[in-house]
Amino acid sequence: MTCFVRAAILLAAVGCGDPSASVQIASSNPDYGPVVGGTRIVLSGNGFSSPTRVLIGGREAPLSAPIGDSMLEIITPPGAQPGDAEVVVLNDRGNARATGVFHYSAPPTLTGATPKDVLFSSTSTRITLTGSGFLDEGAGDVTVLVDGEPANDVQVASDTSLTFMSVFGRAFAEPDIELVDGRGSATERRAFRYVPSTHRGLLLFPVFGSDFAVFFDPSDNSTVAIPRINAPIVRFTSVVRDEHGEYWGVDRSRQFGRIDMNTQTLEAPVQTLGWFPTMIRVGADYFAIERGTLQFGKLDHLTGRFSSIGATTLPCCGSYGLASDGTSLYFTARQAETVNITTIDTATGAAGTPVPIIASPDFHVEEMRFLDGVLYASSRDQTLVTIDPQTGVTTVLPVFIGRCNAMAIFE
Repeated sequence: MTCFVRAAILLAAVGCGDPSASVQIASSNPDYGPVVGGTRIVLSGNGFSSPTRVLIGGREAPLSAPIGDSMLEIITPPGAQPGDAEVVVLNDRGNARATGVFHYSAPPTLTGATPKDVLFSSTSTRITLTGSGFLDEGAGDVTVLVDGEPANDVQVASDTSLTFMSVFGRAFAEPDIELVDGRGSATERRAFRYVPSTHRGLLLFPVFGSDFAVFFDPSDNSTVAIPRINAPIVRFTSVVRDEHGEYWGVDRSRQFGRIDMNTQTLEAPVQTLGWFPTMIRVGADYFAIERGTLQFGKLDHLTGRFSSIGATTLPCCGSYGLASDGTSLYFTARQAETVNITTIDTATGAAGTPVPIIASPDFHVEEMRFLDGVLYASSRDQTLVTIDPQTGVTTVLPVFIGRCNAMAIFE
């Protein structure tokens, strides 16, 4: 057998001599390490007793120390990428190359979190993270950060699943989750959503004050304030909820767009040419009242273009609201000293017979919505009332909401 063939068999480039004197690589313990490097591994083989250099994936190990002739302690260098890495040992007795004995472990990944909605005030909701790299191949201790804050009671179930307990958050915030372990780190952006309640209710958007929105729970007349986080402050004149549960709004500068509830800003808004004190979605259509022309019509939520329906001029002045009970569309408007409620035909714009609303002299509709068959309206006098659309009778609810121009349903 020639020297060349013999060297190839031994995976060592050495002269023709006793194989026991050449450098050989048999195995690694452990046979993995994180891409960031810095892991202690021990190579087993032969010919390690001389001063030795080690390359892993083409990069030199910062430390290599023989433990007798058959073992070599190494601190791994950073890897270029996950996967198998060639190991090369060089010393004055020759050199050896080996593949399949060591690989760089992939850093952890995150693929999702459940549940997707978490009560903002809960510290007892157990959240499940899925992904990989949580347990195996030296993952070690796992830290979970929720928007930079350490999560409580992290329990690793497997390499692909772990759980932790929720922490107090801000309603409608969508926190980032970062997982850090011995294999690296991973981030899941906007992993879940903090919600103001587990009940259906109303979202009210104040005109003044430090709150971005107020959640009203009709089951017990309670409220949850959602503080503002941004300046300049966005003030909405109307807000609607689309078929996907996203909120769209028109602000006082007449810009219309999807509301990023996490940042409390309008996302890529379009400029409208009208003034829309009230708006409602019915099916795929967005109906609105344009204050300048006193027209009823549709608003294209993608372009901001308003198209009037019919030639009827709506009553002047103010106290405009729109609400649908799923069968009829109602609107309110003030005539002289009386605020009336009536139906409006979505195809022709024709109004039905007006019903005077029975309320205090200061009652002035800012917006209204049906929820579970009950019609709620916010008033300029900072009250929240229910209205019977057949009789006009109102009932003032025992809650203070401040002055709220816009209203939407929260599911």
